Amino acid sequence: MAAAGGKNPRALGTSEARRSLPQLVKQASSRRNPSPDLERNVVRIVTRGQEGSASLVPTVDLVAAKERIDELEEELENAGLALFLQERLAKSEGKRLSAGDFLTEIGMGEFVEQLPGS
Repeated sequence: MAAAGGKNPRALGTSEARRSLPQLVKQASSRRNPSPDLERNVVRIVTRGQEGSASLVPTVDLVAAKERIDELEEELENAGLALFLQERLAKSEGKRLSAGDFLTEIGMGEFVEQLPGS
Protein backbone atom coordinates (compact mmCIF):
# COMPACT_ATOMS: atom_id res chain seq x y z
CA MET A 1 0.00 0.00 0.00
CA ALA A 2 1.43 3.36 -0.96
CA ALA A 3 1.78 6.16 1.51
CA ALA A 4 -0.69 9.03 1.29
CA GLY A 5 1.99 11.28 -0.12
CA GLY A 6 2.60 8.82 -2.97
CA LYS A 7 5.95 7.59 -1.63
CA ASN A 8 6.24 3.94 -0.64
CA PRO A 9 7.69 3.37 2.83
CA ARG A 10 11.21 2.01 3.01
CA ALA A 11 11.13 -1.79 3.27
CA LEU A 12 13.80 -4.06 4.72
CA GLY A 13 14.02 -7.81 5.14
CA THR A 14 14.29 -9.14 8.68
CA SER A 15 18.04 -9.86 8.42
CA GLU A 16 18.85 -6.39 7.14
CA ALA A 17 16.55 -4.81 9.74
CA ARG A 18 18.26 -6.80 12.50
CA ARG A 19 21.71 -5.59 11.39
CA SER A 20 20.49 -2.01 10.98
CA LEU A 21 18.29 -1.80 14.08
CA PRO A 22 20.53 0.48 16.20
CA GLN A 23 20.84 2.97 13.33
CA LEU A 24 17.12 2.73 12.48
CA VAL A 25 16.16 3.42 16.09
CA LYS A 26 18.61 6.32 16.28
CA GLN A 27 17.13 7.87 13.13
CA ALA A 28 13.54 7.36 14.27
CA SER A 29 14.13 8.69 17.78
CA SER A 30 16.01 11.75 16.53
CA ARG A 31 12.88 13.16 14.88
CA ARG A 32 11.49 16.09 16.83
CA ASN A 33 8.53 17.14 14.67
CA PRO A 34 5.81 14.85 13.39
CA SER A 35 5.46 14.27 9.69
CA PRO A 36 2.15 15.29 8.09
CA ASP A 37 2.01 11.75 6.64
CA LEU A 38 2.29 8.89 9.16
CA GLU A 39 4.02 6.65 6.61
CA ARG A 40 6.64 9.19 5.49
CA ASN A 41 9.25 8.04 8.03
CA VAL A 42 8.14 4.42 8.39
CA VAL A 43 10.52 1.52 7.88
CA ARG A 44 8.63 -1.67 6.95
CA ILE A 45 10.14 -4.95 8.00
CA VAL A 46 9.00 -7.78 5.76
CA THR A 47 9.50 -11.49 6.13
CA ARG A 48 10.50 -13.73 3.27
CA GLY A 49 7.71 -15.94 1.98
CA GLN A 50 5.09 -14.76 4.46
CA GLU A 51 2.31 -12.24 4.23
CA GLY A 52 2.28 -9.21 6.45
CA SER A 53 4.94 -6.98 7.85
CA ALA A 54 5.91 -4.94 10.88
CA SER A 55 6.65 -1.22 10.90
CA LEU A 56 9.12 0.93 12.77
CA VAL A 57 7.41 4.31 13.26
CA PRO A 58 9.03 7.32 14.95
CA THR A 59 7.32 7.90 18.29
CA VAL A 60 6.71 11.57 17.46
CA ASP A 61 4.65 10.46 14.43
CA LEU A 62 2.80 7.81 16.43
CA VAL A 63 1.89 10.30 19.18
CA ALA A 64 0.72 12.88 16.61
CA ALA A 65 -1.43 10.26 14.87
CA LYS A 66 -2.97 9.17 18.18
CA GLU A 67 -3.75 12.79 19.10
CA ARG A 68 -5.38 13.33 15.69
CA ILE A 69 -7.47 10.18 16.09
CA ASP A 70 -8.61 11.43 19.51
CA GLU A 71 -9.55 14.81 17.96
CA LEU A 72 -11.50 13.12 15.17
CA GLU A 73 -13.32 10.84 17.62
CA GLU A 74 -14.36 13.86 19.67
CA GLU A 75 -15.53 15.70 16.55
CA LEU A 76 -17.52 12.63 15.51
CA GLU A 77 -19.14 12.35 18.94
CA ASN A 78 -20.04 16.06 18.86
CA ALA A 79 -21.52 15.71 15.36
CA GLY A 80 -23.52 12.67 16.48
CA LEU A 81 -24.82 14.51 19.51
CA ALA A 82 -25.73 17.53 17.37
CA LEU A 83 -27.68 15.31 14.96
CA PHE A 84 -29.44 13.60 17.85
CA LEU A 85 -30.40 16.95 19.37
CA GLN A 86 -31.62 18.22 16.01
CA GLU A 87 -33.85 15.15 15.58
CA ARG A 88 -35.02 15.34 19.19
CA LEU A 89 -35.94 19.01 18.87
CA ALA A 90 -37.88 18.35 15.68
CA LYS A 91 -39.93 15.62 17.46
CA SER A 92 -40.30 17.30 20.87
CA GLU A 93 -43.05 19.81 20.01
CA GLY A 94 -41.54 22.06 22.67
CA LYS A 95 -41.91 19.53 25.50
CA ARG A 96 -39.19 19.40 28.15
CA LEU A 97 -37.16 16.28 28.77
CA SER A 98 -35.65 15.31 32.12
CA ALA A 99 -31.91 14.73 32.35
CA GLY A 100 -32.58 11.08 33.21
CA ASP A 101 -34.78 10.59 30.15
CA PHE A 102 -32.20 12.33 27.97
CA LEU A 103 -29.37 10.09 29.24
CA THR A 104 -31.49 7.00 28.72
CA GLU A 105 -32.33 8.03 25.15
CA ILE A 106 -28.67 8.50 24.21
CA GLY A 107 -27.69 5.13 25.65
CA MET A 108 -26.16 6.39 28.90
CA GLY A 109 -28.83 5.14 31.30
CA GLU A 110 -26.17 3.85 33.70
CA PHE A 111 -25.46 7.47 34.69
CA VAL A 112 -29.06 8.26 35.68
CA GLU A 113 -28.46 6.99 39.24
CA GLN A 114 -25.60 9.49 39.62
CA LEU A 115 -27.83 12.50 38.93
CA PRO A 116 -28.67 14.73 41.89
CA GLY A 117 -32.03 13.84 43.41
CA SER A 118 -32.07 10.32 41.97
